[in-house]
This record gives sequence, structure tokens and C-alpha cells, in this order.
Amino acid sequence: MLVLVIAVFFVAQSASAQFKIPKFPKPKPQPTPADTTQPAPTSDSESAQPQPETRTTASAAAPRGGGPYAVRPAAPMTTPQFLPETLEIQVQHWDYYWKIPNDNHNTSWAPRMGFSVLYGGSTKLRLKADYFMPDGSLWFSEPLEQRGFSEENGSPVGVFSQDDSNRDKKTIVTGGLFGFKITNIRDNSTVFQGKFKIVRYKPKYSDARYKNEVDYYVDYDWKLPIAFADLDWGRDNATPTIRMWFKGDLKTDSLEARLFHDGQQIATTDDGGGVGGGERYYADKRGDDESLFWHEFTFSWPKRAEFIVTEDLRRFTIYKNTMFINQMPGEYVVKVYYNGEQVRETRFAIGNNGTYADNGIGKQSNLTTNKIILPVKVMGTVDKWNPVNAKAMGFYGNPMNGLTP
Repeated sequence: MLVLVIAVFFVAQSASAQFKIPKFPKPKPQPTPADTTQPAPTSDSESAQPQPETRTTASAAAPRGGGPYAVRPAAPMTTPQFLPETLEIQVQHWDYYWKIPNDNHNTSWAPRMGFSVLYGGSTKLRLKADYFMPDGSLWFSEPLEQRGFSEENGSPVGVFSQDDSNRDKKTIVTGGLFGFKITNIRDNSTVFQGKFKIVRYKPKYSDARYKNEVDYYVDYDWKLPIAFADLDWGRDNATPTIRMWFKGDLKTDSLEARLFHDGQQIATTDDGGGVGGGERYYADKRGDDESLFWHEFTFSWPKRAEFIVTEDLRRFTIYKNTMFINQMPGEYVVKVYYNGEQVRETRFAIGNNGTYADNGIGKQSNLTTNKIILPVKVMGTVDKWNPVNAKAMGFYGNPMNGLTP
């Protein structure tokens, strides 16, 4: 089975949509060691000059030299690997309904799809998507378009719904639970299949005289109890990054993620770490309703908690206080706070081989991703969601095994 990174979609010229061209992370440039014959600086500033044997007690739990090291992923294979965590299904609207051409007070919709694959082949991918009505009958099918080819660094390739000037003739005016299936046309194999929930609602600030002037959105509450442990690769290091979703228009500056090991806090995003914004899904006509807004955030602790890739990393003064946690096996806990209130908690483990330990959730759930799937405990009052319905939805309608009940 092909396989889970978050691809994002584009806007069709004829209608309003929620699609964005995907932004794939680039490896961070790393400082090149200077000639070791040069004198070492005398200050403790974060200089890129190499400083052999410069370590502190902060990283005493890790070896002072040698491995294990994090191993950079191999180049993408010629067989495409589907990344299910990148799959995005969104709504494209029309301010009319093709079956009632003389009435401009109807809002209709059709889905659009996008995702990423790891693929190193030169042959163009041929994929298609089938969409199914709530009763299981076929709604329509569409070819999917590959955009670009993988670079040497192994960045994913995007696959998207094509532009279609006749797409408005496929629209409907109802919500519900819809099915989909992605097929590799070359061998007729099923890449992925699942379901998505469409909610039809009357926007707060719409004209009450026209009951069919509505809006639609995909319900993504099921993303909240799922996180991913990722790595941002550099030349000599890889920065561990935790990706998770929140509901509501939260402010990046109000978030803090603390990293714990053996019951002790070892890093916080408020001191040298970073909180980044990822993908955003929202209902187009939500107005000021923050409950119709889903936002991915990333949490990392550069120069504080890193994976060491090569021994050269120890020679840089800027990393003298860094904890190379891939050489410190055990369990790590991530606690996320919003304005001082704890709102999330998850945990991951480091094995004895210099990288994340596989918790088995991906394999048990038939979601083969290049990341580690983590269960998330949603806490506090920030998110306005229905946890029972969200967890029952699984991953696009597929059951998730091993998540926190």
C-alpha cells in the first residue's frame, strides 16, 4: 500500500476555494566548520567557530563522542509512497446551483483533493479519485495531476485535483458523510480510501431571506487527538519537531511547548525554541466564528534538543549546551500551554538506534508514514469540539488503533 505530510490546495478561477500551494520544508543550512588551525574565540557567544571538546553538563546524559547517529532517509524510490498525513480534502463553492440556473440564491459545492508522495521515478504518475455519495453510489471521478518531481533532498511531490471548467456541473447542495478512493491507474491498485464529513450551515451574517445561501466545510475535528513526531534535517543535525492541530484562531505567540525527560523539563519554546504555523482549514463564510477554524502548529527546540547526525556537530560552540536526545533513550513528554493553561500533552520515545522508537500506531492503523504517529490528550477549554464524534471518525473514516481513548 502506498502511504501519510499535509498537501494543500489551489483556488480554481471560477469559484471560491480553500486551497493553497503546499509549502514543503527545506533543510536548514548548517554552518561549515572553519579551519581548525585558526584560534578559538574566547567568548561564550553562539559562534559557528568549531570548538573541540566543548560540552556541558546539560548534555552529560548523552555520550561525549561517537554514535548512535540519526541516519538521513534514503532517496525516494521509483515506487511512489503515499503520505496519508498530507491528504487534504476541501470544499469549492459556487454561488449558484446548475440545476436551478435562474435562481442566484443557492450555494453549491464540490470537493477538491491534494496530497504528497515520496517518489524518485521519472515516469509521470497516473492517479485518479472517485467520490461517493452518502448512500455509497458513485458521485463522480476525476484525474489527479502530479506537479513537479522530487529534488535530490527527497522533498515530496504534490498531487492535486485538476482544473475543470465543467466542475460546477458536478456540484450538489447537501452535506453528509461522503466516501472517496484514490487509485493508481497504472496497476489499478488502491492507494487510499476513506470518508469525509461535510457540514452545511447558514452563515451568521448571511441574508436570512434566502435560506439556500449557505456555506459548507469539511469537519476536521478528528485531527485534534493526533500528532506527528517529525525531523527537520540539516547537514550535521536533525531538529525533532512535533506537529499537532488546534481548533480556533489561536495566536502563535501565546503557545509554549515544554519538553520533559525522566520527569525533568529540559527545554521550552519560550527559551530558544520555536512555535511555527502550519496548514489552516476554515469555513469560508465563518465570519468571527472561531469554532470553524483548524490550525496546525509545529513545536521544536533548536540548539536545545537535537538529533546528532555527524560527529562534526560537537565541534561547534553554538551546540555546546545542546542535548543530543537521539543518544538519550527513553520516554519524552511534550506539554503545550496556551496563555499559561495546559491544552495538550503527548509523548514519544527514543530507541537505542539513534532515532524515534516506533510505537506501532501507524502499522496497526495501516497508515505507513515517514513520521511517528502520536496520541494526543486534548485538555483545557481552548478547543470547541466534540471528542466523541471526532475519535469515532478515526483518520478520514479509518479506525485509529493505539490512540488515547
